[in-house]
Amino acid sequence: MADSATLEPLLTALREGDEPLDRGMRGPAIELDLLRQAGLIRAPLPMMNGGQGWGTSPDGALPLLGLLKALGGASLPVARIYEGHVNAVRLIVDHGSPDQRRRMAALVNEGAIAGVWGADTEMPVRLAASKLSGTKAFASGLGDLAFAVITAQTDAGLQMVIADVTEQRRFDHVSWDVTGMRGSRSGRFDCDGVSAPRNALLGPPDALFAEPQFHGGIWRIIACYAGAMETLATELHIAVQLKGVSNDPLASHRFGQAIVESRTVNALAHQACVAAESVTGSQAAVADILFAREAVEQAAIRQFEIVERMAGTSLHQTESRMGRIIRNLRFYLRQAQLDGKLALATSIWRAENQC
Repeated sequence: MADSATLEPLLTALREGDEPLDRGMRGPAIELDLLRQAGLIRAPLPMMNGGQGWGTSPDGALPLLGLLKALGGASLPVARIYEGHVNAVRLIVDHGSPDQRRRMAALVNEGAIAGVWGADTEMPVRLAASKLSGTKAFASGLGDLAFAVITAQTDAGLQMVIADVTEQRRFDHVSWDVTGMRGSRSGRFDCDGVSAPRNALLGPPDALFAEPQFHGGIWRIIACYAGAMETLATELHIAVQLKGVSNDPLASHRFGQAIVESRTVNALAHQACVAAESVTGSQAAVADILFAREAVEQAAIRQFEIVERMAGTSLHQTESRMGRIIRNLRFYLRQAQLDGKLALATSIWRAENQC
């Protein structure tokens, strides 16, 4: 298991690999192998299965918060894949049968990385007669994952399916033609004909939507954001020093504002983590997390504006670390149905306050 002595060299390697990932020169296999070597792939497993319970037990929440912030600060694409791995392990721990949990733990202990693929293309994934059809989009880690929790439409609701996703003929990397988060390789996966027997079905239909984890799990993504924003503030400080304007009152004021935005998001990440992992079944916790998600986005956008104004055209150089962080984080912030998430938080707040 990684400690502070092993984590820093790992983070240094992730930072160094972030540019070739951004350029599309290669996939994240090197970085993911470093996570394996550090013991981080098995860390989300419950302790009884050889892990540390990071993301699957209350005691593991804060250590995972720190790790996701560190990974987000080093490489958002790698953090995105790792967060998806934690999500998949958590879903199987929460909803899987004893046999499914045993099989998952055995694979993860061998170094297998998992993900959760929920986004559909214009051909939604359906389950019928123990077979899948359709195509998944935004399949993060495509080509580097061993298995994934795939959502499929059925007449009874949305069914989670644990599927092997290693068959290369199903990969579409070309479709991942984007300006941010290129290194996550979130291409398309062709599900036509993928076997989905009864023992691959994870939980009953619509189990995915169980709260507080369905929306509560957003805290993990916020943690990745927080790490990236902290690094962005640090990189801005370096740039200000190199320009020789550290003592300029206006530059100091703007830089201070960038730090405020980073500190705000860091506090919100901690608050959301505690709300999700310390309160079971609370609608108020869901509202807290969704409001935090909205506040984090607004803080990130304000920080971007400060950095863009202070750094200027240098951000548009391909090798600019600040430019890369902004591109990746702008993309990562674009989660599905953001207005719907805010509307849900507002409706919960109104019900709690009898408004």
